[in-house]
Amino acid sequence: MNDNRIRVILDCDPGNGVPGANVDDGLAIALAIAAETRIDLAAITTVSGNTPSRTGYSVARTMLEDLGVDIPICCGAERALQEPDGPWRSLLDAPIADPSLAGLWDGVPPVRDFEPQGSVSAAAVIAQLAFADPGNVTIVAIGPLTNIAHAMLVHPQLASALKEIVVMGGSFNIDGTLKDTNFGVDPEAARIVLRSGAPITLVPLDASEQTMLTPDDLTELESIDNHLSRCILPWTRAWLQYSSRTRGIPGCWLHDPLAVAILLDRSIAHSKEYMVDVELSGTLTRGRSIRWVRDTLRTAVGVDTSGAHPINVLTQVDNRKLVKTLIDAIRGYGT
Repeated sequence: MNDNRIRVILDCDPGNGVPGANVDDGLAIALAIAAETRIDLAAITTVSGNTPSRTGYSVARTMLEDLGVDIPICCGAERALQEPDGPWRSLLDAPIADPSLAGLWDGVPPVRDFEPQGSVSAAAVIAQLAFADPGNVTIVAIGPLTNIAHAMLVHPQLASALKEIVVMGGSFNIDGTLKDTNFGVDPEAARIVLRSGAPITLVPLDASEQTMLTPDDLTELESIDNHLSRCILPWTRAWLQYSSRTRGIPGCWLHDPLAVAILLDRSIAHSKEYMVDVELSGTLTRGRSIRWVRDTLRTAVGVDTSGAHPINVLTQVDNRKLVKTLIDAIRGYGT
């Protein structure tokens, strides 16, 4: 095995196999596993977001057991630092009312229920792995940032011990989107992480909604006959059809796989350095991400920008290169 692999903690809120839940976390896990010669997936931690943390834990365990892959999984934070979880869970866990849409999951293997194991928190796992190998651990955070914020609150030196945090979150200029789910579910956690001073690459919706997995791409995945492709195809097919019909797009976005893919090939996306922060107050702006170029604000009266740090923000994505990276990795799995 290549000793120069990128050592990764994948902090996520997977929903693959759960009717109506996004499968992009599952595809990100699949990509990280398939890229085993490039990525050392040291641990998976779950957080409440797309799914409750306990559900995400069972989703990840089901996937890994189906693949016969032994990767440590830790069930993490069930609730945000301060944000009430009731309204979010009512939105994110609502059953599918349309039987024709619910029927898309007919034949999809159900998620098995697993009791979380171990007494060590996800935040502790993150800190232990980072401090055991300082400067060499990358966190790929593709859910709300509660676990990482918990770790930073207990261990303020964590930010300087990490190689990088790749964060999928934030939305700056998308019509109809005041805030994204990952930052909205836990705005305080997002601010703690963004202000930590850690080396951060941000994958906002502005970049990730430039991606698309289409029916033609699904057909190409269906032509691959290995254990990984057989695992991911049923729930990917269901979600792609659901996404297309409910969002009016020609497939499904690849928000979370993009966060893993850029570790493998930085040329998949262009980026620019911005100062980034998250608003914690306001009836319209709580949880909203804000960016600006350092030292260029024309007016900052009454605005405290002192806690913000420069962050590498993805701006443009080569979708064909991203999809090829994903499909090629899955095709090469086990060879």
